[in-house]
Amino acid sequence: MISHMSDLSQLISRLVEENDDFNELEEGLVKELFEVGRKVLRGILEHLDEELMKGREEGLRNLGLRERTVLTRLGVLRIKRRYYRERGGRTRFLLDEALGWEGGLAATPALEARALKMCSESSFRCAADNLSFFLAENIRHTLLHELVGRRGGEAACAKESLACDLFESGVLPASAGRCAERLFMEADGCVISLQREKRKKHELKAGISYEGWERAGEEKWRLAAKRCFLSAAPADDFLAAWSADLACVYDYRGVGEAVWSSDGASWLARGPDLFSVTVAQLDRFHLARALKRALGSDPEASRLISLARRGQGDEVVGVMEERLAHTLDPKRRKHMAEAISLLKGASSRLADWSIALEPRPGDRTLGCMESNVDKLVADRFKKRGMSWSVSGADHMCKIIELSRNGELEGWCAKRRACKEGIETGAFEKIKREVRRDPELWCQAHVPLLSAKSGQPWVKDVLRHLAGLTVSA
Repeated sequence: MISHMSDLSQLISRLVEENDDFNELEEGLVKELFEVGRKVLRGILEHLDEELMKGREEGLRNLGLRERTVLTRLGVLRIKRRYYRERGGRTRFLLDEALGWEGGLAATPALEARALKMCSESSFRCAADNLSFFLAENIRHTLLHELVGRRGGEAACAKESLACDLFESGVLPASAGRCAERLFMEADGCVISLQREKRKKHELKAGISYEGWERAGEEKWRLAAKRCFLSAAPADDFLAAWSADLACVYDYRGVGEAVWSSDGASWLARGPDLFSVTVAQLDRFHLARALKRALGSDPEASRLISLARRGQGDEVVGVMEERLAHTLDPKRRKHMAEAISLLKGASSRLADWSIALEPRPGDRTLGCMESNVDKLVADRFKKRGMSWSVSGADHMCKIIELSRNGELEGWCAKRRACKEGIETGAFEKIKREVRRDPELWCQAHVPLLSAKSGQPWVKDVLRHLAGLTVSA
């Protein structure tokens, strides 16, 4: 056996000799080091499966080995683990149960959270390309599509369950108990294209809540304690699930005042009553757009917008109806009729919220929902010629929601239905074996030391890890 330093010098010499430039050297080194890491990780996981087999409960019959794909920080692993049958006939995988890998694709929490975040910000193919580069291995975009579908589906089911418990059984969800002097809520929708569905279009619903504004720079402001909620569900289901989600964060008894802002869509009419808001107003963007479409560049538009924002809707409607009677252009008449309908339907919500409630220092006007719909929904679901299934869109909504609320990484770790006691106990046994004789453990459990595939220097590293002789 030669010295460790000699081993390392030979490996470096071989790497430099086999590559023509630094870029090739870097790529080769990353690829093969990850290969080493995957082999070591596979050995640890398969040994963990052995320990779980030895400590299994009575009555579990070992039926053999089955392979499974695991997405890790070192790339994709194909591991073999034992499966068992209970006396009642149910099949179980103890390793999957211990690590929270039951059902669908298995992934380590940190890598899973990062992959999901990337998918929420770019296409599946783009996310797969980026992951492939950093993991030095080809990651299929279909793998990420499956991951989003499963994790987004789990998150959607959890939200639906909370809403069902609250509105059907009267069971309040566990709450963080946050209090707020004033809570603002804004909601809107965004129409997306569908594929493999009877309909061609579907409306996604989006809501945001926040407690006010805070400075982000000398001339910039941002929303304080902002939280978003997204869904492809029907309107009533969306509002119920959003209410249950806010109940998980806020103690409603500790919320002093609630302010609501939305457009004139019929599905949002139930919102103010459901959330017991103090003041509701028509979204300022939609109000201004309706009047400017109806009046064009007429200077009267600004005056009418100001009147509407002061709650003088009847006066604005009167002016608009008079204009409509003297307008001949069909397109202009259509826009005027739409504006009049909006003003009449939202007559009780025309006045600014700040007329009914005393603004606090730093409070600003509402109307940021349009830009939030653009950033939260349109950027991912539109603008790239994309089309979706309703369920696929709903699953992606939940991933975006978790990511933007800063909950994705914690949720990926917490959602694992792992049996921590079993996992910890098995790892303690492995630690004791490694401490007792590291070289013997590596010889027994680091796989493929004698395999014909792979780069020769990788096997030298593995043999070095196992304490075997490396030829000079």
